[in-house]
Amino acid sequence: MTLEELAAGLRPVVEEARAAILAVYHSGDFHTEAKLDNSPVTEADRASHRILTAGLAKLTPDIPVVSEEAVGTRPTIKEGHPFWLVDPLDGTKEFVRRLDNFTINVGLVDGEGVARFGFVDIPVEGRSFVGGQGRAWVWDETGQKLLAPLGAASPAEPLRVAMSRSHRGQAEEWLSDHHLPVKDLVYAGSAIKFAWIAEGRVDLYVRLLPTMGWDTAAGQAVLNAVGAEVVTLEGSPLRYRPGAFPNPHFVASRPGVL
Repeated sequence: MTLEELAAGLRPVVEEARAAILAVYHSGDFHTEAKLDNSPVTEADRASHRILTAGLAKLTPDIPVVSEEAVGTRPTIKEGHPFWLVDPLDGTKEFVRRLDNFTINVGLVDGEGVARFGFVDIPVEGRSFVGGQGRAWVWDETGQKLLAPLGAASPAEPLRVAMSRSHRGQAEEWLSDHHLPVKDLVYAGSAIKFAWIAEGRVDLYVRLLPTMGWDTAAGQAVLNAVGAEVVTLEGSPLRYRPGAFPNPHFVASRPGVL
């Protein structure tokens, strides 16, 4: 299956999940529960999970799906085999607080642990960022817009930096320690920050608190497709392994920033 065929097959599935999320979001009345890790979950998370996992099972029946909202035992994945990493609603805290910057993340990881294909949907905006194999684009109501490769940042150029508001202290300290000039700071939850880098809205995203593979794989694939990078604090590309889904701390950036 080509990249275009995979994206075209996945698009209606993601749009169905988007519609389910927005139906709950705009209802103005939804119940929130706490998971074992104390993070929130809503019916929107669960509805999106059901739609995405069923759709992926039909689209790629031989590729197991690992979803954040899976209940019970997750699929066994052999080393060297591809798998999907899915966050049906990334940014549930923002969703509950009636903030619009939540996303749907669907990322395909290859047998070497590389995020090869990503689909990051922003439900409220009706936009999807799609990328893999050196090609990336945005889908919205007007059609398809190709994303050009990002140019390198100029030395000492003041940076536009994205971070999570609740984690701003550690990220701001890291920026200071690395003597990086900052022009603007923007705050948001979810993988929307990867989309902002891909479209050139920000230059750098710093993450120094825990994340999971389903939070990052889709966004990383999109960024890699436009020449950006997602690396650990030691400078190694972020990789994914079956059964080991927590990520190390990382930074995502356009070329030439680090």
